[in-house]
Amino acid sequence: MSGEQPQKALSTAVTEKLQGGQVVTIRPMSREDIELEREFLSNLSPDSRRFRFHGGIGKPTQKLLEQLTDIDHDQREAFIAVIQGDNGEQEIGQCRYAQDADGKAAECAVVVGDDWQKHGLGMLLVSRLIESARARGIQRLYSTDAADNHKLNEIARKFGWECHSDPKDPTQVIYSFDLTAV
Repeated sequence: MSGEQPQKALSTAVTEKLQGGQVVTIRPMSREDIELEREFLSNLSPDSRRFRFHGGIGKPTQKLLEQLTDIDHDQREAFIAVIQGDNGEQEIGQCRYAQDADGKAAECAVVVGDDWQKHGLGMLLVSRLIESARARGIQRLYSTDAADNHKLNEIARKFGWECHSDPKDPTQVIYSFDLTAV
């Protein structure tokens, strides 16, 4: 019974304050978020899109948006960070992971809107990912990212992620976080 509590808590929205006092809601992503996702990705800077998708993408395709918002909340999880704007909710960040076939590890990604970087949102999103992965019994999170993504490197090091160059591609770095360590 106690194993169900963390999962239930992770399926609800949480409200957090960013540095500077802005209130943000972090909640599970759903298919209904497709237009928020379209607007968010379209408004990312070219560098932010390159870091997130490992290459340049222009306008996100409908197929990509459907893939990103069709989350089973079991093998694949995603959380969206939103604020209340003049026209309703506005997405300002997101985090996600997809479990490997054995269920012991999961590849993860975090992206924060350009105007919202350096406000503590990345740290909140990474914390939510770690909490969710631990609740599911995942033992390790990992991510392969551009070596010149210095913002991510800073966040990863603050959380104690291991970092090493990708032996197959020196332009990339592999981050890994052991979830079994306390």
